[in-house]
Amino acid sequence: MNKGTELNILHVDNSDLLGRIFNGHDLHISLNELGYHSSQAVKYKYGTEDTTILLGQETTEYADRYIGNLERELSMNSILGVWDRYLENSRQFQDANIVHYHKIHVGIMSLMRFQRLLEKKASVWTIHDPWAFTGHCVHPLDCDNWKSGCEGCPKIDDYFPLKQDKASQLWNIKKKAFQNIDIDIIVSSLFMEDYIKNSPLTSHLNRIHRIPFGIKLEQFKQFSKQVVRKEWNIKDTDFVIGFRNDDYFIKGCKYIFEALETLTDHQIVILTVGNGKLPQNIRSKFRSIELGWQNDEVLLSKFYTACDVFLMPSLAESFGMMAIEAMASECVVVVFKNTVLENLVFAQECGIAVEYKSSKAIKEAIIYLLENSMELKIRGEKSRLLVEENYNYSDYVRKHIELYEEINDRNTNLKI
Repeated sequence: MNKGTELNILHVDNSDLLGRIFNGHDLHISLNELGYHSSQAVKYKYGTEDTTILLGQETTEYADRYIGNLERELSMNSILGVWDRYLENSRQFQDANIVHYHKIHVGIMSLMRFQRLLEKKASVWTIHDPWAFTGHCVHPLDCDNWKSGCEGCPKIDDYFPLKQDKASQLWNIKKKAFQNIDIDIIVSSLFMEDYIKNSPLTSHLNRIHRIPFGIKLEQFKQFSKQVVRKEWNIKDTDFVIGFRNDDYFIKGCKYIFEALETLTDHQIVILTVGNGKLPQNIRSKFRSIELGWQNDEVLLSKFYTACDVFLMPSLAESFGMMAIEAMASECVVVVFKNTVLENLVFAQECGIAVEYKSSKAIKEAIIYLLENSMELKIRGEKSRLLVEENYNYSDYVRKHIELYEEINDRNTNLKI
């Protein structure tokens, strides 16, 4: 008998299509295609899948806005959410063998009721970023306060801004919420696994499973570089630098702009995706093509294919999907050292990791690849091979299935 017929899995997140790779949406569709019973419960539904249910129905938008405003006024986060009540009463929750939680810090529930949900169903929690270990921020960077209680938060205006410094109070709420939970944890990288082991909030959790995200390889390298460049009027002899242009300082575009300011080779073409705009001095210096924010998978595939090098100098990431997508397109990725991306891109084997927060080092990496076309080719081809070996979407799905079956067998034996 196919074990898939015995398993009923419910994924829980804020939305279905926004961040669909990360929030379990694509995974839950793949599980159904393989004969498993999988559904998703979300606060915001944009897709049309019958297996995705909307929590709270038409009251969601008003209630979400009201609760969000109230939490901001109180300098709280994920304390007043009510959608876990809808979740608990849903047929999908009642029928599930396993409930798989994804981003719980987007108002989907109250942290104070998290343990109650976990006690009702065998559960898995994919921890996507360090929010679980801090008072309120998503990336603590060089701040170590998360190790001792988040007293005196130095950045109360970051991401989940606080009108008053209640980071320590929020840290202690998380400590109380997590101290008695017993749950399987999924992380995508050693970077995140180390956070769990070193945090006073989660160090007691010992069932940690590292499952890197995977991509559908057939979506990349659909076109030849020559065809794409001809379509976009880019010469074969041009050196194309691609990156995501984003105003959020964590993405590190400041260092890209500083590096480009001092480059003098005018055979360079700048190609970007993202909501940010190139500074005027960069636009006037190089030919640039700004594609804006894109969800079109075909256009994104062309974007990566057209590039020689992809710059991703993020100050912090929990994984780095764009780096993997670029590698799958035989594009050499340049990242900062001492971030999760350094290991993710197999620096210095195929990607290149440079000194942290150094625009000069980014410039030197660009020049090195610009002047060494054979090295660029070898590293690009190896990048694709390493993605095939380590970040294949089918492996990502398979590893989740193996974990679900392990959890189900474990719980079945406990009931005997």
